[in-house]
Amino acid sequence: MAFTERFDTFVCEGDCIACEQEGFRIVARIVRDDCPDAPDQRQDGFWPSLYKDAPGFIGPGNNFRERFANAQAEAEAIMEAWRRDDWFYCGIVLSVSLDGVILDEHAASLC
Repeated sequence: MAFTERFDTFVCEGDCIACEQEGFRIVARIVRDDCPDAPDQRQDGFWPSLYKDAPGFIGPGNNFRERFANAQAEAEAIMEAWRRDDWFYCGIVLSVSLDGVILDEHAASLC
């Protein structure tokens, strides 16, 4: 079984693609992750750091202040976009049907 169709680069909740194998229809659907945690709560090292033992350490070397400022601005932009609901964490849920009868609405998922 292989999906010949791919999700677009920009997806919305509920977008689907489908394929068929030996009479079974498999639908992959984009679902919003139900965890309300913000990106900085979900990812160690989300915020850049100048401390070598801290998650998010930007590394030694030239222009560390400029690299830190750029990383900080990028993290702030990501957080602001998440707060505006411009993007969301999502997963893909597979459902399986045969002859129009849904056998499993949530046969497998990937988050």
